[in-house]
Amino acid sequence: MALPTHSTLTSISGGQVPYSDATWRPIRNHFGITAFGINAYTAARAGDSIIGDHDHADPSCERHQELYFVHAGAARFVVDGMEIDAPAGTFVSAHDVATRRSATALTDGTVVLVVGAEAGAPFEITSAERGDLASVGFSPNPA
Repeated sequence: MALPTHSTLTSISGGQVPYSDATWRPIRNHFGITAFGINAYTAARAGDSIIGDHDHADPSCERHQELYFVHAGAARFVVDGMEIDAPAGTFVSAHDVATRRSATALTDGTVVLVVGAEAGAPFEITSAERGDLASVGFSPNPA
């Protein structure tokens, strides 16, 4: 049996990715989780883009359902054109893969956790995550 591991969010190394102004922290990679994706984005300033506008409708890409959790600060999500102001403690779901979604920090230091996976499919590290990891100098874990 593997021993439990722990870490604080700020001790998980991260970096800048091209689709967000926020610092990306690859939590899944840090812990070597293989069942689902989980990352965090930390915005330095109000107005920073946290989650770039996207969907997962392209059948050639990952088709993740995503759940967002505002851990600190506040964010404005736009989900299929609907604005949702989300203070700390708020969950926002993008259940349908065709749902367009994005988020912008409303306060300095906003932190948003993102959990995602493809419904009914074994989890795989996506090519997008592999690219993000490479762009910040990390190797995929597990490879």
